[in-house]
Amino acid sequence: MKSGINAWSEESIKLSPDIKLIFSERRSLQNCNRYNNGTFAVNKKKEKRLKFLTEYYTISDEQRLFLGINTSEFLDECSFNNRRCSSIHLTNFSDLRYGNCISFNKKLKGEETLRISETGFGSGLILKFRLNLQYYLDTTHTLGAKVVIHDPKDSPDLEEEGYIIGPGSQISISLKQTVHQRLPAPYKDKCLDYSTQTNAYMTNRNNCIRSCIQIKNYDTCGCIDQTLETMNDLNRCNLTSKKEVCCLNGVLDSMSKHAYTCNCALPCSSIYYNELLSKSLLLPINQDSPEYVKFLFKYNYLTLNIFYSSLERHIYQQRPVWTVTDLLSCMGNNFGLWLGLSLVVLFEILEKFIVIIKHVLA
Repeated sequence: MKSGINAWSEESIKLSPDIKLIFSERRSLQNCNRYNNGTFAVNKKKEKRLKFLTEYYTISDEQRLFLGINTSEFLDECSFNNRRCSSIHLTNFSDLRYGNCISFNKKLKGEETLRISETGFGSGLILKFRLNLQYYLDTTHTLGAKVVIHDPKDSPDLEEEGYIIGPGSQISISLKQTVHQRLPAPYKDKCLDYSTQTNAYMTNRNNCIRSCIQIKNYDTCGCIDQTLETMNDLNRCNLTSKKEVCCLNGVLDSMSKHAYTCNCALPCSSIYYNELLSKSLLLPINQDSPEYVKFLFKYNYLTLNIFYSSLERHIYQQRPVWTVTDLLSCMGNNFGLWLGLSLVVLFEILEKFIVIIKHVLA
């Protein structure tokens, strides 16, 4: 095992059919198909996006936040429980694919998270976004925003979860919370409490899977896929190098075809929100407004309303059929029963033996 990943071992990478591999955006930007003469096929539009992505990876998080769209420009209005959102409940972070992002009601040390007290449309979180179409780069392939509903204690996973909502829309998302609580080893699920892990790469299941892929990347290609955003202290592959990028693609293909996935257990507690989405067109208040105003509403604004349809929480909790206490109690009862029967038989035999001796000596 190469230096930098000694917290893992090959024994920890096993077949696990319930795990799906994570494929990053990078995979679609490099064409590894070759012509008959051995040269690679070229897509100039994708190469332009790849060049921008490569440059974006070289700058710090602070620079990304500074160069991206500011929160005050992106978030036009925000209200929760019919009250205006406070800035202390808005957290900024950057994502390598989606740029500048906002997290609402994230659990911060020493701070209490907000709680909902009502149900129904208009009672929860209402967000009005200004997409600032004029700031979009020519490498951008979609318009809109990515929305992820997650537990306040968790970090949003923009690659694998959430919804992309388009401009000119009013989106309503109703929630109904469900909790799954699983059992650790030796029970069947062998779940893992990721919040107690000291390994920096094991903060959640998706990071575990990403790190597993990175180990295979590093062992096979001598570098890692920086778009997976984990283990970045190791040598990073050059995204403009056909050889290195195609090697990364080969690793994913090999792991996928041979069911070579990772021993990343299910979390012991998972919260699901069972989102139901509905959509309607967003129109300006004044229907006689000029065409350019209507254009702005169609391509530059969107409204999001997130609320609970019910405050009931459905909890699915696994419980062992036999606990250690139950097992010991059952064993004790059985031992006591059989031991009691054995003593009765022993005294009965002793009684018969005495009667026989008396008969012989009489």
